[in-house]
Amino acid sequence: MSKYTFRETTDMAEFNKFSEENGGSVYQTSYWAKVKSNWAPTFFMGYEGDTPVLSALCLERNVKITKLWYCQDGFVCDTYNDELVAEFAEFIKSEMKKRGICALITDPLVAEIINKERQDISAINSLFKAGFVRNPEEKRYDYLVQPTVTVQSRLTGHTPQSFLSKCEKGVRHGLNSAEDGGLVAENYDASSLRENPEKMDDFYEVITEVSDRVSFIQREKSYYENIIYALEGKAVLTLIYIDNLKRIAKYCEAVDRKEELKKKLEELENGEKKDKKAISVIKKEIDSYTVTINRNERIEKELREKYGNGFPQKICLSVGITTHFGKTAICLYGGTRNLLRNTLRTTHFLNWVRIEDSFRLGMDFHDLGRITGDPYDENNILYGLCQYKKSYNGEVTEYVGEMYLIADKLKFKIFKDLFPTVIHLKNKFFKSAIKSKTVKNSAE
Repeated sequence: MSKYTFRETTDMAEFNKFSEENGGSVYQTSYWAKVKSNWAPTFFMGYEGDTPVLSALCLERNVKITKLWYCQDGFVCDTYNDELVAEFAEFIKSEMKKRGICALITDPLVAEIINKERQDISAINSLFKAGFVRNPEEKRYDYLVQPTVTVQSRLTGHTPQSFLSKCEKGVRHGLNSAEDGGLVAENYDASSLRENPEKMDDFYEVITEVSDRVSFIQREKSYYENIIYALEGKAVLTLIYIDNLKRIAKYCEAVDRKEELKKKLEELENGEKKDKKAISVIKKEIDSYTVTINRNERIEKELREKYGNGFPQKICLSVGITTHFGKTAICLYGGTRNLLRNTLRTTHFLNWVRIEDSFRLGMDFHDLGRITGDPYDENNILYGLCQYKKSYNGEVTEYVGEMYLIADKLKFKIFKDLFPTVIHLKNKFFKSAIKSKTVKNSAE
């Protein structure tokens, strides 16, 4: 007699609670199923008696020649329990055959390599025993659905201040630039965004400009809105603005303070007894204010070149969407417009605001987002992005990658052979369609 029972469920409260309390990710919830509206969700739960022991979100996609299930980040369960995994695999395979599903694709959250060091991956042995096959080692960076590599920062054991001290110098320098430039952050969850829907327009203007610059596939504005609303408070929209009134006040304060210090320096240098230590301190302060003044003059010049004399008080420069679920924050989307990008290093400020939010919400990990290709290959077009993410005390984490439970070998082989070409053509068309739209504040 089977020790476990499995069934499809409609009790989303139980499903999501089990996922969150047992190390699941936001991708293993009904919230994410609402985001992936092009995929039909089926929710399965496993029980030992009346006690839940497993949850699995299977997203179904009809790809014309067949149908697939995708179980993102794997199943939420004790993967070391061979018996549980084997019985669920047997159950799910019978469900696949009933529903005409040729294969189930999954990519468990089991790290195989962290910063080039091999990790213990015995957690997936139960999947092998249950009949799952793995993407070959030589195809480590090939994937059908989700890249295998991410960069994430461990927050445990740190305060924001101690964590910042571990980041690269460029991050701290970027935050100084943000202070000089009068940058301010605004966060919107599902509730506050409904009250301020125009904020999504600011987000979309920036993310469209980023799409044009770095050639990622842009989506309709409604897709991004849906992420915030579907995740019901577990996602936040972060907008970074330059506040020119605040910036100008900072500039005027720096000018006045520099003049005061120059007079004080002159008095000290002309005095009978020269206090070398005090003189050195004042010179450093003057240099600091000079940096602030020069930076603001560059900002002013760049703003006038774009807007003339009538530039807005507040301009949105950087944006991001971050999820918070369980003990992990994930940066889903983010980017910075061309305007003042190098002068103010607005991406540094954006990411630091997100990290501070993760600390405030008690997250253990802050995932800076997936990377395609080999993260150590300097010819990879995303190599620079990977290095940038590492600057936030980040670890390059390579997961075990995709695994497959196959019900129909022939159909799955045809799918795997054709899928990359179909996706390439679809994305090319999709990007062309989106790019044809005019965004009022995009760079010319």
